[in-house]
Amino acid sequence: MNKKVLIVVAIIVVIAVIVAIVVATQNSGDKSNPEAQNVTEEVQDAGFMISYLGVDVTPGVPYDRNTIPEEGTYSEIPSCAFEGTDNVSTFAHVEITSAQVNGVETVYSVYFLDPEVKTQEGVAISDDRNKVIETYGSDYEELGNKITYTKGDVQLSFIIENDVVTSVEYVLVVK
Repeated sequence: MNKKVLIVVAIIVVIAVIVAIVVATQNSGDKSNPEAQNVTEEVQDAGFMISYLGVDVTPGVPYDRNTIPEEGTYSEIPSCAFEGTDNVSTFAHVEITSAQVNGVETVYSVYFLDPEVKTQEGVAISDDRNKVIETYGSDYEELGNKITYTKGDVQLSFIIENDVVTSVEYVLVVK
């Protein structure tokens, strides 16, 4: 009689573990597109991240312009970095360029249009050069008036004129 009870308990435990694994897998996100999963996992280690109106638009993440809760304009241009076209979504404060990467629409670049939007660390157009260096450090490349920081697969660039930030752009490093 004790053997039967132990077997029933063991079966219940196994079923509970299987149910827990299934629930955890379903809650961990959409696994139906392995390419999208890989792109997202690669970007999680990117370092520089950016969101716009609560939507992650870090270069390298999958992108759907309809997730941005703001009206914008949309255009397509021939791609310089990828085959086919780049898709340009222009919103009130940013321009987001996306392209097909491994079969997934992916953010390629985010360009700030005005001082209303800031980097995750708080730097915006109209801030001074010192704030950029105090915020991001001295490990950057400088070419003319452009300062570029690279972390993982993302470059964060600032154009600086007369010691004032006039442009901010995040770009996916294409390998």
